[in-house]
Amino acid sequence: MKKLYFLFLMGAVAWGCGDKDRFMITSIPTEPVINANIKVLIKDNSLLDVRLDSTTGIRGITTNSYFQTTDQFRNFTYGPYSLPNAKITPFSYNGNTIVVASGSALAPVLHYSKDYGTTWTTVVPAAFSPAINTAGFNSTELVSASYVNPNFLMLAYQQKALTTADSRKFYKLDLTTHEAVRISYFDDAFQPMNIKFADDSTGYMLLYKNSSYSSFISRTRDTGRTWSEPKAIDNRVITGLQLGSKGNICAIEDFGNVYVSPDSGKTWKKPAADLKLTFAHMVNQHTIYGLTKESLVKSSDTGVTWNTVSSEGYEYLNMKKLHFQDDQNGIMYGDQKLYLTADGGISWKTLLYPYAYVVE
Repeated sequence: MKKLYFLFLMGAVAWGCGDKDRFMITSIPTEPVINANIKVLIKDNSLLDVRLDSTTGIRGITTNSYFQTTDQFRNFTYGPYSLPNAKITPFSYNGNTIVVASGSALAPVLHYSKDYGTTWTTVVPAAFSPAINTAGFNSTELVSASYVNPNFLMLAYQQKALTTADSRKFYKLDLTTHEAVRISYFDDAFQPMNIKFADDSTGYMLLYKNSSYSSFISRTRDTGRTWSEPKAIDNRVITGLQLGSKGNICAIEDFGNVYVSPDSGKTWKKPAADLKLTFAHMVNQHTIYGLTKESLVKSSDTGVTWNTVSSEGYEYLNMKKLHFQDDQNGIMYGDQKLYLTADGGISWKTLLYPYAYVVE
């Protein structure tokens, strides 16, 4: 009899109130997971680069807007920006600065921001001194445009030769006069892959040499006028470059290993076993976080050994980038999704996500 009464009671809960096609518990109001107003940031949009400036301060750019929040998107500011779709260089990020070029190699249009995408300035070189000579070359490519200081941008050119050695040329673009002056060139087999400046005079350049299938690092201490003899890193194609404090450098292979130098590129720490990292971020000389397709991993010994931090419950496969403020507080993101951690990546809080109630 008690069993029949229990079944009757369950039936009454399931069918006796409200809509007849759902359990009464589904009628309980629930608070949305995230602020629905973030639709303007993610609908028909994609995250390009985001950074965590404190435990709560987040700013970044998407394909068509910049944004900033100090309370995890309960409130945020944003604004549109417009850049040409036909970009000829990748975005170059370094601290608060962003640089990208459109147009053509011989007639580039430089777009740069000193406040992380909030405002942009466009510069067209008025003249190249000397002019870029294309005779004897199959191709001329502007491979990198990077920020040096409030007065100059650095333009790195690669020219493929018909017969003799290839050529790489470096022009310093004056942001006041708009004149691009060649400050150095090399007729050799090295191809520039990435350039970043640590300050007004000191910069680092990743190079690749096809004949030896190796990547190298070179340093300038005089804003690109002279560069050190390229120092081999490894027999890999390495394109990612991150500069830390006190001469710490992190070189990141595409879908592969991470290499760390604690002494401005003189020596390099290599992983004890091959990795398949899709992205990595150096927090300090010792601590590095990395993404694989299955997990978040961490090194606490300058990139030599790595341990899995978390691998269950999070879509690491779809994450494109990481940024950590310290060894506990960080973000990871990809496309329209952004997550925050306060415990070193063990657990993540959803900050941006294309939930139906947000994007529809």
